[in-house]
Amino acid sequence: MPTKQRRENEFIKWFLSAYENHSWGDAKILWLDEITDGAVEALAIRNSDCKTLAIEHTIIEPFVKEKEDFAFFKAAFLKIEKDTALAVPGRWIRVFIPVGTLRGQPKQPAREAIIEAVRSWIKTNRLFLADGFSEHPCPIALRGKRPLDVTLYVKVVPLPGPGALHVRRQQMESNLGKVIEKALKKKLPKLVRTDAHKRLLILERQHMNLHPNSILDEVEKLKSTFRDLALVHEIWLLETMFYGTDFGGSYLRFERYENSTLVGSLDFQGPNLLDKFENGVFELGSTMAPTKPSP
Repeated sequence: MPTKQRRENEFIKWFLSAYENHSWGDAKILWLDEITDGAVEALAIRNSDCKTLAIEHTIIEPFVKEKEDFAFFKAAFLKIEKDTALAVPGRWIRVFIPVGTLRGQPKQPAREAIIEAVRSWIKTNRLFLADGFSEHPCPIALRGKRPLDVTLYVKVVPLPGPGALHVRRQQMESNLGKVIEKALKKKLPKLVRTDAHKRLLILERQHMNLHPNSILDEVEKLKSTFRDLALVHEIWLLETMFYGTDFGGSYLRFERYENSTLVGSLDFQGPNLLDKFENGVFELGSTMAPTKPSP
């Protein structure tokens, strides 16, 4: 089925409004994968000279099945931190649960037992936790099964006021290479078979623990496997870890690297360009005026 309208359409529009010194601001954008199943996401046609730019976008998860894991986590553990009775005045307690803890238990009774065990552990131990980082065993009894041994990773820092409790996930292994490989298998063929003057691949990262160079290093390792990467002219990283939050609002950032060195960037607050770095020159948005199309 062709793809429906999605949030990254706006991101691509904003990107094109400033890309290559605003020269693509007049471009007509064809959302090809909304018309044809398996087509590239966007084909931009510049009115000034009819040059074309093919763009494919994908989200890079920090590990395999991250979204599936978060869906389990959000429905369960985030409820614990909403219990204000568990907060300790003067302390910020962060409890990290190993990734996959719930996803590894297919039956609801087992999941509920895990959630309740973690809640009970926090309630019992929260007043005695020392400042700093610590690890704690949390054995969980499962009906008809062997007990599950879970390690909770806890960080406590002083915090004036009523205190705060956050329950989050702890990534236990790195399989970023598999994530990148999966993304390239899915996205690269659509991009390279598109006839265009230039092809761009945009890799979106939504997590702080995904460093740009870590992503690009994995791409570099896969060049011998994915020879079509040579037909991609530029790879841009799109940062959206704060997008849609109370802190970040509609802020997002595009970056391009060459040999681990930042060579281009675009910062946006919604459609408004805040600043750009291009050809070794940094400019604030207020100092820039879009380039008019050539006659």
